[in-house]
Amino acid sequence: MGRAILLLGALLLVACGEAWSPRAEPGVAQPSPDAQTFKAASESARDFTGDLTIAPDRLAFAKGARLMTRTLAPRSADELAARGGDSFAAIALSSGDLRVEVRAVAAMGLQQGAPSLCPGDLAPSYAALVYGRRDMRVTIIFFTGPDAPSQEAQKSRVCGVYAFAAPAGARTRQGVVL
Repeated sequence: MGRAILLLGALLLVACGEAWSPRAEPGVAQPSPDAQTFKAASESARDFTGDLTIAPDRLAFAKGARLMTRTLAPRSADELAARGGDSFAAIALSSGDLRVEVRAVAAMGLQQGAPSLCPGDLAPSYAALVYGRRDMRVTIIFFTGPDAPSQEAQKSRVCGVYAFAAPAGARTRQGVVL
């Protein structure tokens, strides 16, 4: 009987009240539920990009750069990023348990006053996201040139390297891992 009264009371509250839902502010982009946010951890990231939000189809930087991306086949950390060049791990100045996700840049937008992601106002054509152990860190390596970064790439050059850290532990689809 007591449970029935509680259930009836809950149903009345739902029926009489307006269900709460977060409201989007006009003109403000809302983050994707799959998005992960990382804090700028390197001096270059603090100076040029600011914090980073990673979503399945885009990279957004706090200082105004937005990249629409398409994920390519994963690479191994010890694979060379270009023929005769360094490995993804060496470029990211990391070792150990790494995951490398390469993305093609489909479109880029810079808000007024946003710094370029590559020196000389070059636009990156590819980005390699090198995730550290338990996704607590990510280093983004930007490349210019028509070739996707791989051990066979001949026309691919590193144009920027930025490091980021998860703000409060590692982020996963299940929540934060401390």
